Formats: sequence, C-alpha cells, structure tokens
Amino acid sequence: MTKSAASRLLLLCALLCSGPAQAQTDPVLLTVSGKIRRFTDPAQRVYAFRESDLRKLPQHAIATATNWTPLSTFSGPLVRDVLSVVGAYGAKAKFYALNDYNYCIDSAEFARYDAVLAMTLNQQQLDIAHRGPLWLMYPIPDLPASMRGPTLDAKLIWQVHRLDIQ
Repeated sequence: MTKSAASRLLLLCALLCSGPAQAQTDPVLLTVSGKIRRFTDPAQRVYAFRESDLRKLPQHAIATATNWTPLSTFSGPLVRDVLSVVGAYGAKAKFYALNDYNYCIDSAEFARYDAVLAMTLNQQQLDIAHRGPLWLMYPIPDLPASMRGPTLDAKLIWQVHRLDIQ
C-alpha cells in the first residue's frame, strides 16, 4: 500500500468514526416542544434531551406491576423535573410514542404524582424492542383507586420520544 493510499484510508476511518456513529453514543431520546420557555434549538423552538441530559436529572425508582409486567422497578427522571428544565407553562402534556400513539395528560398530575420517564426496567436499559427508549410510568400503588383502570393504562405510554406542551 502506498503512503498516499494509507493516508486516504486513515482519513476515511477518521471521518467514519467522527460522524453519525459517534453521535449515537449519546442519542436524543426526547424532544419537547410547544409552550416551553427554554430551547436547545431556538430556531425550531424545541428542547432535545440526549440520554446524558436525562441521566443528569435526579433518578427516581417506582416499584409496581402493570398489565404488561410483573412487579418491576422502573427508573428515570420525574416528568415534573423534565417539565421544569424546559420551562413548561401549558396546562396539558401530549406524549407521543414511536408508533404515533399519543395521549394528552393534565400537566397538574405531574405535580401531584411522582410519574417518571423510565429509562430502565429492573436496572436494564430500555430499548425500542423492549418498550424504550422511555416509558411513562406512574407510581400505581400510590394512586387512588379512582385513577386506576383503562384510563391509567392509556397513560402508561411506552416508546415515548416526543412531548408537546399545550
């Protein structure tokens, strides 16, 4: 191999290693838009949380069973902490899943209940194949009986990737 070919090969390797593949080591997990006061991208009026941003927030654990899981521990930041970071001021929070399922929730619920955007389930990172990257989880044992049932099930959104504050 000539010196010139070796140089081009090294340059190609450097470019491949410094591009999108590197960005995926800290992917954007959640994009927040709507009635928010702070932005990571002012031109688009959105706040994009990378995995590392969400991990920097205080992490909370909820031990609960759902209709889809046995008793398990869900861990991640509180929704109200995420809303605080972005300066949310809307009355509703509309969560979107990767499959475009969405559900609108009264923002006041997140002041009353310690709902989390779970990043882990039983200390295992959630991925797309296992209801990740984020799963909206409520502390079901702490909720009044009147909140449980089909309406609550509709709020336990997995594969959350977007939040619109209305």
